[in-house]
Amino acid sequence: MLDQQALPAPSIVSDSLVRQLDVIEMALAAGDVAAARRHLHLVRRSLHDETVASEAGTIVGGIGLTGQEIASLRLLPDGSLSQKDIARAMGVTRNTLKTHLKSLYLKLGVHCRSEAINRARELGLLPRPLTLVTSVPRSDERSEVCA
Repeated sequence: MLDQQALPAPSIVSDSLVRQLDVIEMALAAGDVAAARRHLHLVRRSLHDETVASEAGTIVGGIGLTGQEIASLRLLPDGSLSQKDIARAMGVTRNTLKTHLKSLYLKLGVHCRSEAINRARELGLLPRPLTLVTSVPRSDERSEVCA
């Protein structure tokens, strides 16, 4: 699979990231560029989460979260990812992910994925979604906006 000599020492790159890189390589070998891009995005998130966790300790937004809980929380808002997909992206089993989510939900005081997302946004752990402007400017306003 991956050329292990090209990777940094194991203490720097976690096993889950190595597995995610393997998935990217397999997707590229199969010609599935879209899947490779999706997993690359997840690798970037994971690297960011590991950096945040190592720099900030386990306290995030006033709540003590583990690195795995942070990683799973960051993947929850992506509605296209099932629990199976999230587990695969994190390099853990689905049951392990369920354990992380159960602990995360308990710490956030919620019962489901949507409540966890909303609560995390309230606490500033996740960015708020972009709001779309649905009103179309009147013709006299349009010239001012475009000018």
